[in-house]
Amino acid sequence: MLPPMSDPFPRMGHCEFLEIDRDDLDTSTLHAHVVGENARRGILVDRHPWVSDTSSIDAETLLQDLGRLAPTVAKDFVPKSKAVDDLVFRLINDVENIAEEETSFVALSYCWKDGSMVSPRKEVSPVGNLPFGWVREVEQFPLPTSPAMFQAVLRERQTESEGLWFDQVCINQDDEEEKAAAIGAIDTIYRNARTVVVALDDIVADEKEVAFLRHYLDQYTYSNLPVYQHPNRGLNPPFMHAQSPFRLFFERILSSTFFERAWCGHEMRLARSHVFLVPCLTGVDDGSYSFIRFTGAFFLHMLTLAMEIVSVYPKHQARKISLQQLFNRRAKMQEREVLLARSPVTPLTPMIEPFTYVTAIAETFKMKANGSPRLPEYLRRLDANRDKTCIALNASGLPLVLKPVSPLQRPSIEDECLRQLLLVGLAARDPVSLCTTGPPLQLHDGSVSWLARPTTLDIVSSSQSLPRFKPPTTQITQASDGRAEYVQLDLVFLELPHRAYPNPNFTSHVQRARTIIDLCLQFTIPSHPTWTSWQIPNHTRAPSMKNIFVQTLACCFECGANWLLDLSTRYQPSAQSLSREVVDVFCSPLFQIQNYVTTPEGRQSFTLLLNFLSVLITHGIPWASSATERSHGPMVVTLPSTHPSSSPSSISTSAPIPHPISAPTPNSCFSKAIIFAPFEYSKQLLVAVPQAVKSTDYDSLARGWILTAMNPYTGSPPGPVVNWTLQGKSRVFGDRGFNAGLAEGKGRGGHRVFGPPRALVGGGG
Repeated sequence: MLPPMSDPFPRMGHCEFLEIDRDDLDTSTLHAHVVGENARRGILVDRHPWVSDTSSIDAETLLQDLGRLAPTVAKDFVPKSKAVDDLVFRLINDVENIAEEETSFVALSYCWKDGSMVSPRKEVSPVGNLPFGWVREVEQFPLPTSPAMFQAVLRERQTESEGLWFDQVCINQDDEEEKAAAIGAIDTIYRNARTVVVALDDIVADEKEVAFLRHYLDQYTYSNLPVYQHPNRGLNPPFMHAQSPFRLFFERILSSTFFERAWCGHEMRLARSHVFLVPCLTGVDDGSYSFIRFTGAFFLHMLTLAMEIVSVYPKHQARKISLQQLFNRRAKMQEREVLLARSPVTPLTPMIEPFTYVTAIAETFKMKANGSPRLPEYLRRLDANRDKTCIALNASGLPLVLKPVSPLQRPSIEDECLRQLLLVGLAARDPVSLCTTGPPLQLHDGSVSWLARPTTLDIVSSSQSLPRFKPPTTQITQASDGRAEYVQLDLVFLELPHRAYPNPNFTSHVQRARTIIDLCLQFTIPSHPTWTSWQIPNHTRAPSMKNIFVQTLACCFECGANWLLDLSTRYQPSAQSLSREVVDVFCSPLFQIQNYVTTPEGRQSFTLLLNFLSVLITHGIPWASSATERSHGPMVVTLPSTHPSSSPSSISTSAPIPHPISAPTPNSCFSKAIIFAPFEYSKQLLVAVPQAVKSTDYDSLARGWILTAMNPYTGSPPGPVVNWTLQGKSRVFGDRGFNAGLAEGKGRGGHRVFGPPRALVGGGG
């Protein structure tokens, strides 16, 4: 972040200590009031600090598409603009300042306590306490934090007339209509706050940590380094490793329940700037309270130093990575704001916020939400699921919000909420919503949906940006046959050449693959944990894991050298991808690999090969749906037989290695792919790709649907409609020629896809 040019100490104020006197804890002068319409319009502007792919979606069009897809779901939503228009915007301020309309406000983000929620109430002084029979009416509202912490929050107001917003008081908790509007517009509130104050009221910095920070702040504040560089970064040993009080203070922050709560995480992501407050343990009872106050810039500084060491707690390691990404983006956004303030006419390219709808759903539902504490425990859990639905929808930027809860709608069990969100995503033409790989969703009526639970494994990278799929020729629709719901859509069916045209050389591929894997075990070749984790004596999964590596490598040989080289180049970093020479070594049956593995160059080549196989196995088996190497195995598929590249005459029964390698074309005989399918249905399954996601843009998704024909007694409706059971989804690992040919393929209509029978479903929400 760039500081103002006149600031000689750009880090001043990033971290400091606050002292709150016990005599300053009175809040009787505070009052919550509804902001006037003029002030409201000036405060709550249409603020979009970054650009997302959902910003161009029209609410009415989306509702119409959702209504055609799933009418019973569409009735639960309204356009987001209605929530913003209906928002009752309250701010907390001193009674004497209410006459002056606010021009800005700060928002508080905190963890709700588990006790019963208390609403603001009016207290009237008893008659006789004041002279002349006067009485005084004072509004008493519940404090969201300790009284001392709340006073520290109030100090963040830049002026006495600046307002404060926090949900428990600024939303009428007894009015369902008002709550629904406020929740739908929560992004508008937090993005427009001048700053968001994060109250970490459940942790306390001990005396050693406080003493270290007091000493450290001078070094940090007056450092001569540019503000975008971090003092003490890159030291050996790492600074946080050498300074245990600093490391313990940082780990204490990450252990706060704040970072486990779905609402808190959402509010923090929405904020333009942050201030964190942490209580201090002083050991001296002098009538005052001490707090450490630090900004998002100092938090980013701690995160940067913490990335140089491995956290003791695994969940902290993942948490600090995501937090560093968030605060790095906020630092860049603040830098842009400073540049615009210095030169308003400076042209700046739009800032893209990496966002994946399904990943946001999965991450939100992994976090905690309390629900309304006024409800009984069962209903409170349902309300928490509804909260998570609102958070995921709000984070998506899609212009829809949930209506107030209705007694006629489906119960807000977790799988029902996930179903709602996925159908909204599908109506918005989100490709990942068709390609989720978790367990099938189990609905409240006992049926099993064709939709699968979203997971963080559904895309390769959370920063991966995928375009919305084009409107399909035939509308995707969802309906029910009275027993279970289904989706009707166009499918592109792939061929299974091992059934019609088995390769007589496949046995030799398996033998060579087994020889290579045995050599890797014999010489303890290092690779990813997918390879090494089961290589201990008497490991129960060792036989099955060895078999999956052998079978996967044999299928790679079946696909050919060009395929192997192409896939390695696309799925592995350039420094770790297989070279042309290494591919030739492994694919040539004349090369003596037994001697090659004993050389340093050979060991490195074997490691690269194992790394590649690990990538296929890790991303190919749908682990999130409880699949394992014991339930799934690889098979080779080709383009539809109607495609010229997949006619019987073009399918090679050997794996020649032409030189030099060139980019495959759709008419190449190497247009093959590998998919991991369940062994249980190996003799009856078919593989299809929904036409909506056949484009090469989606080759990293689990777009291969494993289908089996519906049981005959289920019957088929009259007309040219075929019923299928969806047994799972897997990624289709095709080379460039295969993916290009698939994109040109034409899907067939009239296919209804049901979820699996309930008896076969395990796991899930």
